[in-house]
Amino acid sequence: MQPDHDSAGATSTFFTVDNLPMHERYDVWKQAISCLFDVDADKNVRENDFRTTIQSHIFGSLMLMEVASRQQQWSRGYKQIAGNGMDHYGVAVYQNGSIECETSRGQGRLKPGGLLIYDLTQPFNARTTDHQTLNLVIPRALLEDQLQHPDDHCMRILEPGDPMVQIIRDMIISLQRNVRDLKHPQSQTLEKMFPTLLANCLNALSGETSEISHERQNIMSMVRMRRYFRENLCSPDLNPRRAAQDLGVSRSKLYNYFAPYGGVYNYVRDMRLRKAISLLNDPLHARSSIYDIALECGFSSDASFIRAFRDKYDATPGEVRNGASIHARKTQCIIGAADTQFEKWIHGLG
Repeated sequence: MQPDHDSAGATSTFFTVDNLPMHERYDVWKQAISCLFDVDADKNVRENDFRTTIQSHIFGSLMLMEVASRQQQWSRGYKQIAGNGMDHYGVAVYQNGSIECETSRGQGRLKPGGLLIYDLTQPFNARTTDHQTLNLVIPRALLEDQLQHPDDHCMRILEPGDPMVQIIRDMIISLQRNVRDLKHPQSQTLEKMFPTLLANCLNALSGETSEISHERQNIMSMVRMRRYFRENLCSPDLNPRRAAQDLGVSRSKLYNYFAPYGGVYNYVRDMRLRKAISLLNDPLHARSSIYDIALECGFSSDASFIRAFRDKYDATPGEVRNGASIHARKTQCIIGAADTQFEKWIHGLG
């Protein structure tokens, strides 16, 4: 991957395997994309005319990826989620080809003209045909507080008949044509606009927008509560009783708000584990002990941290840290140090 273009508002790079010998292409691609997904392709696809290109653009804290690739299977599991700690949403526009996906909600197939939403903190399995896609990658912090149910949109298919879906789709296609010419203030505007439009579209799916005033009140209450938990996440004394008191709400109301997350304790634990993943993959914390990371993330001991981590990700914090280091060295050996910029960009968003 080499830098391709820089402007005041956007930076672009280009990655391809198409200039490599055919027998090397798929293995290089599989390693390069492993920071996001596990991929697999049929033998005849791997060995005959496999091709992939990715044109990537960063503007503000958003990334637009133009992807063209062959048919293959894609998956993201808890071990991989723990291994890279990427905390982003994505919006995919399929200009050519399609995708079938499988999540806890069941199976679905994207219709022409629709949109696909994915959440890099959630596991999924999918299969694509030969395809050309535009992928807008959004840091979770920009979108989560505006959503009624922020953890319920992985591999969410948005139907083409919805006018808001068409507006967002057309905007992403227009962004592809104009991203190179963006100025910094324009990038900042888009950084605010896209999450707001997408949140409006996703909130409508859950039927929460029939009464606008009621929706706004619910969203603002959740924003205030989530912000409180983020700001107090590192405190081992954080608990429902204290939170309800500080927020000025009853404990029953607090429990009702966080019921979709499995309860207050489950919500706090997951937030702490997400932060831990980020620290375990951060070179600046390479010398921090597991105990120090546990305390920094609000756990009372390293034992409780390791237990919670293993229950969630089926791996220990130490295994994730060691695995991330091995992965980084392996990537550099196979595709060269310059190509790791793709992974660094994704990690750097948000």
